[in-house]
Amino acid sequence: MQLSKKNINLLEVMHSYMAVSKKVLFFVIFQLFLFINPSYSDHLTVKVSGFQNATSPIYVWGYDRKFYFEEESAPLFMVGERDINNFNRINLKAFPHMVMGLFVYQDLDDNGVFSKDFKGDPLEPYGFSLNPAQDYQEVVFEDIAFDMNKFDEIEISLKN
Repeated sequence: MQLSKKNINLLEVMHSYMAVSKKVLFFVIFQLFLFINPSYSDHLTVKVSGFQNATSPIYVWGYDRKFYFEEESAPLFMVGERDINNFNRINLKAFPHMVMGLFVYQDLDDNGVFSKDFKGDPLEPYGFSLNPAQDYQEVVFEDIAFDMNKFDEIEISLKN
């Protein structure tokens, strides 16, 4: 059985359509899986207390790796809140369920950077998840790490 050029073109178009259809179907199923099995927190909020004034922004940095926390680099996320009505509750619903440690500070000089003196001591109010009793330079990741699935709210008191 010989196929004509017209039939061959038709088969090529059908093959191309089938390949694209499979890709689209795979993408839809993958997205549906994420929708049915959400891998993001739907409840976690951070309550911040002890801030000095209502005009300076509060920043929350989330660390999921000990190395990055110790190096003070590459947090998983950084959330800034400028609205004075939301200072008390910062929503972390969009971030993945995992073990995480939070660092919060109030940017009094509004430069977007956590300011420290020449010895490395903080110049701005700061706090950590689970509110460890240690001084700033003594806190390790294990002191602040918590499972996001086990908390609805994390309360962080800023130290001056």
